[in-house]
Amino acid sequence: MKFLGELDPVATRRTQACNQRLTDPNRLKAIRDTGLMDTPCEETFDRLARLAAQILRVPLTIVSLVDAERQFFKADYGLPSPFKETRTLPIDASLCRYTLEGEPIISSNALADPFLKFHPSTGPWGIVAIIVLPLINADGHVLGTFCAIQPSVREWTDHDLTVMRELTASIMTEINLREQILKMKAEQNLRETFVAALTHDLRTPLASSKLHVQLLGRRHADMPTVQSAVTRVTQSLDRAERMIQDLLDASAIKAGRLTSLKMSPCEVHEITAQALQELAAVHGERFVLRAEGELQMVADSNGLRRIVENLASNAVKYGSPDTPIEVVLGRSDDEVTLRVKNRGNPIPESELRTIFEPFHRTRSAKDSSQKGWGLGLPLVRGLAEAHGGTVTVTSSFQDGTCFTVTLPSAPPQGAVH
Repeated sequence: MKFLGELDPVATRRTQACNQRLTDPNRLKAIRDTGLMDTPCEETFDRLARLAAQILRVPLTIVSLVDAERQFFKADYGLPSPFKETRTLPIDASLCRYTLEGEPIISSNALADPFLKFHPSTGPWGIVAIIVLPLINADGHVLGTFCAIQPSVREWTDHDLTVMRELTASIMTEINLREQILKMKAEQNLRETFVAALTHDLRTPLASSKLHVQLLGRRHADMPTVQSAVTRVTQSLDRAERMIQDLLDASAIKAGRLTSLKMSPCEVHEITAQALQELAAVHGERFVLRAEGELQMVADSNGLRRIVENLASNAVKYGSPDTPIEVVLGRSDDEVTLRVKNRGNPIPESELRTIFEPFHRTRSAKDSSQKGWGLGLPLVRGLAEAHGGTVTVTSSFQDGTCFTVTLPSAPPQGAVH
């Protein structure tokens, strides 16, 4: 950049420092991460440019991004041709590049300013009174600027500067929110790719192991010890397969996709009793099942079973070991309810709001010897919602911890049959 006159030492140091920032790879990456370079005009940003022009009563406002080669006009009010059409300015003609150290450019009369009067764009652009505020992200990188320009001398008031600063903050809020959304989408895609690859790689050896164990059981059908070992290994492999399915479903729930259902008539009492019987073989006779009336409904039987298994297993892990776990089934109007209640240390109220979030574990769960991924309760909620139902929890010293699942007797509209 060639100025039209000799700069004083202060201005010279500023230009040199900003020139070094111009090509900073971290700053340039921060600009790319916004996803805004070379994108069409958007009302979100145009509205802020228009608002600044109306409040300050200036003919020209610009929201810009400044990379190493050019200044890109993301939004404007009153931008003249040909810049209105091209929306770019070569970096050598950019005045905004001299905010890259984070310092604004504010002048009531650029033609008399010892720095601005020598910049070659001041005259052609009709710049006299000007406010140029840097757009600074959370890491301290200057992404660009928000400018207000008037072609006549003007003493900017504190109100003028406050308006520009507040609108600049609004621009950065929008940019930061968009960047966070982009990061979340990238993380979601990465997580889904990882989960898909992991589960595929795990299922193949599990299926092979299960096949060989079953063959071993058939070859030694007359040996009780072998049959007992085969049963234990098969149960462990089945549990591993369920954990893989839990991981897949948790990833789908995290991404906002409800679990698909295979709906058919089923009897809730029978499904619950079978699930508790299998759990009792592992955990002992801890479960007390009570059912109230007929409990026929149309639902996904496997989904109901997984709801019972997860809630009952959770109660075993974190409930008091010397007290029974109550499982109560009931019906009211057109709904079926499942309540799983255990005694023990209550869940803190602060954690009740996030307990159904994927991969969330309460403080007591983390401090305990119980291992887990924090997937059981999110799956319960996902399956309940996929049925058109809900799950809630209450917890206190007096009444214990109770999870309540409420499901409609008939399938929800849109459920997969």
